[in-house]
Amino acid sequence: MSDELQIDLFGFTPEIPEPLPINNRTSKDGSVHFIYEERLKKSIRCRKKKFEEIYELKLPGYMQSDEFFPVREMAAQWTHLAFKRKTAETKAKCSELLSRIWAATNQILSDLNLPGIRSVRLPPIRPIGKHHNLEKVFQAVNETYFHGELNARITWSGRAGGLSFHTIRKDPFTGEEVNLISISRGYDFENCPLYAVAGVVYHECLHIVIPPEVKNGRRIVHGKNFRTCERRYIYYEEWMKWHKEVLPKNVRKLLNDEK
Repeated sequence: MSDELQIDLFGFTPEIPEPLPINNRTSKDGSVHFIYEERLKKSIRCRKKKFEEIYELKLPGYMQSDEFFPVREMAAQWTHLAFKRKTAETKAKCSELLSRIWAATNQILSDLNLPGIRSVRLPPIRPIGKHHNLEKVFQAVNETYFHGELNARITWSGRAGGLSFHTIRKDPFTGEEVNLISISRGYDFENCPLYAVAGVVYHECLHIVIPPEVKNGRRIVHGKNFRTCERRYIYYEEWMKWHKEVLPKNVRKLLNDEK
Protein backbone atom coordinates (compact mmCIF):
# COMPACT_ATOMS: atom_id res chain seq x y z
CA MET A 1 0.00 0.00 0.00
CA SER A 2 1.56 3.29 -1.09
CA ASP A 3 1.88 6.32 1.17
CA GLU A 4 -0.33 8.41 -1.13
CA LEU A 5 -3.07 5.75 -1.13
CA GLN A 6 -2.96 5.49 2.67
CA ILE A 7 -3.33 9.25 3.04
CA ASP A 8 -6.35 9.10 0.73
CA LEU A 9 -7.91 6.42 2.96
CA PHE A 10 -7.96 8.91 5.83
CA GLY A 11 -10.52 10.87 3.81
CA PHE A 12 -8.28 13.75 2.77
CA THR A 13 -5.51 14.17 0.23
CA PRO A 14 -3.61 17.35 1.11
CA GLU A 15 -2.99 19.70 -1.78
CA ILE A 16 0.34 21.45 -1.54
CA PRO A 17 0.21 24.59 -3.72
CA GLU A 18 3.17 25.59 -5.82
CA PRO A 19 5.14 28.25 -3.92
CA LEU A 20 5.01 31.72 -5.39
CA PRO A 21 8.33 33.31 -6.36
CA ILE A 22 9.71 35.53 -3.61
CA ASN A 23 11.41 38.85 -4.32
CA ASN A 24 14.26 39.33 -1.83
CA ARG A 25 15.15 42.81 -3.13
CA THR A 26 12.06 44.75 -2.07
CA SER A 27 9.25 44.45 0.45
CA LYS A 28 5.90 43.09 -0.69
CA ASP A 29 4.48 46.58 -1.23
CA GLY A 30 7.67 47.80 -2.94
CA SER A 31 8.27 50.66 -0.48
CA VAL A 32 11.40 49.21 1.18
CA HIS A 33 14.50 48.18 -0.77
CA PHE A 34 16.71 45.57 0.86
CA ILE A 35 20.52 45.73 0.87
CA TYR A 36 22.48 42.79 2.27
CA GLU A 37 25.79 43.11 4.08
CA GLU A 38 27.77 40.09 5.26
CA ARG A 39 29.39 42.09 8.07
CA LEU A 40 26.03 42.58 9.75
CA LYS A 41 25.17 39.75 12.14
CA LYS A 42 22.45 40.98 14.43
CA SER A 43 21.61 44.50 13.44
CA ILE A 44 19.54 46.26 10.78
CA ARG A 45 19.92 49.82 9.51
CA CYS A 46 17.58 51.98 7.48
CA ARG A 47 17.45 55.32 5.69
CA LYS A 48 14.86 57.20 3.68
CA LYS A 49 15.58 58.56 0.22
CA LYS A 50 15.11 62.29 0.02
CA PHE A 51 11.88 63.52 -1.58
CA GLU A 52 10.64 59.95 -2.08
CA GLU A 53 8.54 57.50 -0.09
CA ILE A 54 11.24 54.90 -0.63
CA TYR A 55 13.32 53.38 2.16
CA GLU A 56 16.58 51.45 2.09
CA LEU A 57 17.06 48.76 4.70
CA LYS A 58 20.39 47.07 5.33
CA LEU A 59 20.06 43.47 6.51
CA PRO A 60 22.51 40.67 7.42
CA GLY A 61 23.57 38.66 4.38
CA TYR A 62 21.96 35.43 5.59
CA MET A 63 18.51 37.07 5.36
CA GLN A 64 18.55 36.83 1.54
CA SER A 65 17.12 33.29 1.59
CA ASP A 66 13.41 32.69 1.05
CA GLU A 67 12.98 31.36 4.59
CA PHE A 68 13.52 34.90 5.91
CA PHE A 69 10.65 36.40 3.88
CA PRO A 70 8.42 36.94 6.98
CA VAL A 71 11.36 38.48 8.85
CA ARG A 72 12.06 40.88 6.00
CA GLU A 73 8.39 41.94 5.97
CA MET A 74 8.50 42.61 9.73
CA ALA A 75 11.71 44.57 9.24
CA ALA A 76 9.96 46.63 6.52
CA GLN A 77 7.17 47.43 9.00
CA TRP A 78 9.80 48.47 11.54
CA THR A 79 11.39 50.76 8.93
CA HIS A 80 8.14 52.66 8.40
CA LEU A 81 7.68 53.01 12.17
CA ALA A 82 11.27 54.21 12.65
CA PHE A 83 10.55 57.35 10.59
CA LYS A 84 7.32 58.24 12.35
CA ARG A 85 7.14 60.85 15.10
CA LYS A 86 8.88 59.51 18.20
CA THR A 87 5.97 59.12 20.57
CA ALA A 88 5.91 56.68 23.48
CA GLU A 89 3.49 54.50 21.51
CA THR A 90 5.70 54.44 18.42
CA LYS A 91 8.81 53.61 20.47
CA ALA A 92 6.96 50.75 22.19
CA LYS A 93 5.79 49.34 18.84
CA CYS A 94 9.32 49.58 17.41
CA SER A 95 10.77 47.78 20.42
CA GLU A 96 8.13 45.03 20.30
CA LEU A 97 8.64 44.53 16.57
CA LEU A 98 12.42 44.31 16.94
CA SER A 99 12.01 41.62 19.60
CA ARG A 100 9.82 39.61 17.24
CA ILE A 101 12.27 40.10 14.36
CA TRP A 102 15.17 38.63 16.30
CA ALA A 103 13.11 35.87 17.93
CA ALA A 104 11.97 34.78 14.47
CA THR A 105 15.53 35.08 13.12
CA ASN A 106 16.87 32.86 15.90
CA GLN A 107 14.18 30.28 15.18
CA ILE A 108 14.91 30.18 11.44
CA LEU A 109 18.66 29.92 12.02
CA SER A 110 18.01 27.03 14.40
CA ASP A 111 15.58 25.32 11.98
CA LEU A 112 18.02 25.53 9.08
CA ASN A 113 21.20 25.05 11.12
CA LEU A 114 22.67 28.13 9.44
CA PRO A 115 25.55 30.12 10.90
CA GLY A 116 24.48 33.31 12.64
CA ILE A 117 24.05 35.07 15.92
CA ARG A 118 21.78 33.24 18.38
CA SER A 119 21.04 34.93 21.65
CA VAL A 120 18.66 32.16 22.65
CA ARG A 121 19.03 28.45 22.04
CA LEU A 122 15.79 27.36 20.35
CA PRO A 123 14.88 23.80 19.37
CA PRO A 124 14.64 23.48 15.58
CA ILE A 125 11.27 22.85 13.92
CA ARG A 126 11.89 20.32 11.15
CA PRO A 127 8.79 18.53 9.88
CA ILE A 128 10.45 16.91 6.86
CA GLY A 129 12.24 13.73 7.87
CA LYS A 130 14.19 11.09 5.97
CA HIS A 131 11.07 9.08 5.14
CA HIS A 132 7.98 11.04 6.25
CA ASN A 133 6.73 14.62 5.95
CA LEU A 134 4.90 15.48 9.16
CA GLU A 135 3.23 18.55 7.67
CA LYS A 136 1.34 16.40 5.16
CA VAL A 137 0.36 13.88 7.83
CA PHE A 138 -0.83 16.61 10.19
CA GLN A 139 -2.94 18.20 7.44
CA ALA A 140 -4.59 14.85 6.66
CA VAL A 141 -5.28 14.02 10.33
CA ASN A 142 -6.49 17.55 11.05
CA GLU A 143 -8.98 17.56 8.14
CA THR A 144 -10.19 13.99 8.71
CA TYR A 145 -10.68 14.02 12.47
CA PHE A 146 -10.77 17.67 13.57
CA HIS A 147 -12.51 19.45 10.65
CA GLY A 148 -9.27 21.32 9.93
CA GLU A 149 -9.74 23.43 13.06
CA LEU A 150 -6.49 22.62 14.90
CA ASN A 151 -3.70 25.17 14.79
CA ALA A 152 -0.30 23.67 15.55
CA ARG A 153 3.29 23.40 14.40
CA ILE A 154 4.82 19.96 14.12
CA THR A 155 8.40 18.70 14.10
CA TRP A 156 10.53 15.62 14.45
CA SER A 157 11.88 15.55 17.98
CA GLY A 158 15.53 16.33 18.61
CA ARG A 159 15.60 13.65 21.29
CA ALA A 160 16.74 10.10 20.54
CA GLY A 161 14.22 8.56 22.97
CA GLY A 162 10.88 7.10 21.94
CA LEU A 163 8.60 9.74 23.42
CA SER A 164 6.39 12.02 21.35
CA PHE A 165 4.82 14.99 23.12
CA HIS A 166 2.72 18.14 22.88
CA THR A 167 3.73 21.47 24.42
CA ILE A 168 2.61 25.08 24.24
CA ARG A 169 5.19 27.70 23.35
CA LYS A 170 5.36 31.24 21.99
CA ASP A 171 5.39 31.65 18.25
CA PRO A 172 8.58 33.64 17.48
CA PHE A 173 6.85 35.38 14.55
CA THR A 174 3.69 36.58 16.29
CA GLY A 175 4.50 36.29 20.00
CA GLU A 176 1.25 34.35 20.47
CA GLU A 177 0.97 30.95 22.15
CA VAL A 178 1.02 28.04 19.71
CA ASN A 179 0.69 24.27 20.02
CA LEU A 180 3.89 22.40 19.18
CA ILE A 181 3.79 18.67 18.44
CA SER A 182 7.10 16.77 18.60
CA ILE A 183 7.17 13.27 17.12
CA SER A 184 9.72 10.62 18.07
CA ARG A 185 12.33 10.00 15.38
CA GLY A 186 11.68 6.31 15.91
CA TYR A 187 8.76 6.82 13.52
CA ASP A 188 10.97 8.27 10.79
CA PHE A 189 12.19 4.88 9.53
CA GLU A 190 11.64 3.06 6.26
CA ASN A 191 9.97 0.26 8.23
CA CYS A 192 7.32 2.64 9.62
CA PRO A 193 4.02 2.62 7.69
CA LEU A 194 2.24 5.89 7.22
CA TYR A 195 -0.73 4.74 9.33
CA ALA A 196 1.63 4.49 12.33
CA VAL A 197 2.92 8.05 11.85
CA ALA A 198 -0.66 9.28 11.47
CA GLY A 199 -1.61 7.38 14.63
CA VAL A 200 0.92 9.11 16.83
CA VAL A 201 0.12 12.49 15.25
CA TYR A 202 -3.58 11.87 15.97
CA HIS A 203 -2.70 10.96 19.57
CA GLU A 204 -0.79 14.21 20.09
CA CYS A 205 -3.57 16.21 18.41
CA LEU A 206 -5.99 14.78 20.98
CA HIS A 207 -3.87 16.36 23.72
CA ILE A 208 -4.75 19.75 22.22
CA VAL A 209 -8.47 18.96 22.21
CA ILE A 210 -8.54 17.09 25.53
CA PRO A 211 -6.09 18.78 27.93
CA PRO A 212 -5.02 17.10 31.21
CA GLU A 213 -7.45 17.32 34.13
CA VAL A 214 -6.90 17.18 37.88
CA LYS A 215 -9.00 14.79 39.99
CA ASN A 216 -8.48 14.26 43.70
CA GLY A 217 -5.12 16.01 43.46
CA ARG A 218 -3.92 13.78 40.60
CA ARG A 219 -3.10 15.06 37.12
CA ILE A 220 -4.74 12.77 34.58
CA VAL A 221 -3.32 12.97 31.07
CA HIS A 222 -4.89 9.90 29.43
CA GLY A 223 -8.33 9.72 31.01
CA LYS A 224 -11.33 7.62 29.97
CA ASN A 225 -12.58 10.19 27.45
CA PHE A 226 -9.10 10.46 25.91
CA ARG A 227 -8.80 6.68 25.50
CA THR A 228 -12.29 6.47 23.98
CA CYS A 229 -11.45 9.14 21.41
CA GLU A 230 -8.08 7.58 20.69
CA ARG A 231 -9.76 4.32 19.61
CA ARG A 232 -11.70 6.22 16.95
CA TYR A 233 -8.56 6.34 14.83
CA ILE A 234 -9.27 4.08 11.87
CA TYR A 235 -5.96 2.17 12.13
CA TYR A 236 -5.78 2.14 15.94
CA GLU A 237 -5.06 -1.60 16.35
CA GLU A 238 -2.46 -1.66 13.57
CA TRP A 239 -0.75 1.44 14.96
CA MET A 240 -0.64 0.04 18.51
CA LYS A 241 0.84 -3.24 17.28
CA TRP A 242 3.59 -1.39 15.38
CA HIS A 243 4.14 1.00 18.30
CA LYS A 244 4.71 -1.84 20.75
CA GLU A 245 6.67 -4.23 18.54
CA VAL A 246 8.75 -2.09 16.17
CA LEU A 247 9.19 1.38 17.71
CA PRO A 248 11.39 0.12 20.61
CA LYS A 249 13.77 -1.49 18.09
CA ASN A 250 14.01 1.73 16.08
CA VAL A 251 14.68 3.76 19.23
CA ARG A 252 17.42 1.36 20.34
CA LYS A 253 19.04 1.78 16.93
CA LEU A 254 18.90 5.58 17.29
CA LEU A 255 20.49 5.40 20.74
CA ASN A 256 23.23 3.04 19.53
CA ASP A 257 23.98 5.26 16.55
CA GLU A 258 24.46 8.26 18.85
CA LYS A 259 26.98 6.51 21.11
